[in-house]
Amino acid sequence: MAMAVKSRRTYNGTLRTQQARMTLDAARRLLTRGTYSSVTMEDIATEAGVAYQTVYGIFGSKLRLAQGLIDTGFPHVADALELFDRLDPSGDPAVALRTSARVSRLIYELCADLVRFMRESGDPGLLARYRDREEERLRGMVRYGVGERLERSGRLRPGISPSEAVAVIWALNGPDQYTQMVFERGWTPSRYEEWLGDALISILLET
Repeated sequence: MAMAVKSRRTYNGTLRTQQARMTLDAARRLLTRGTYSSVTMEDIATEAGVAYQTVYGIFGSKLRLAQGLIDTGFPHVADALELFDRLDPSGDPAVALRTSARVSRLIYELCADLVRFMRESGDPGLLARYRDREEERLRGMVRYGVGERLERSGRLRPGISPSEAVAVIWALNGPDQYTQMVFERGWTPSRYEEWLGDALISILLET
């Protein structure tokens, strides 16, 4: 009897995990192409093919569902950032800038829709998380010494300070550029990456 109970609990746990995944996938499809206020929990349940009560039972509210969507939407970021660890600190700064363009593409290709959703949701909590992510991106560049590395290379354009160089890279590598070029102008991610690398080099480096 004990074995039967354990098997039933394992089955229920597996089913609940599958339903949660289906719900998150459905929420992502609906929320990132609509608006946070216009999409209801009923809409998400219907899109996921699960019962309305199940969605509430797993997540409790639309805000918690949206937060769960954000929590599970960025597992690839760490792998993309590892490209920076492979760079030679004293190497060609143009290679470093093209690597930053590559990293941005790898990140946004899989999560630009979620980043845009956080910013445009209208929910203060989600907006705060978006701002925290952007500030952490800037702090990471400062910790890595991006500006100082460019200055030591001797290739940084005259009149641009290391801190200004960091600000330029942070702004151009941000999600707005990807959204505008890929989502709104129809560029391919590879074209975005090429353009971004060219732009960073042109703005920051002496040729």
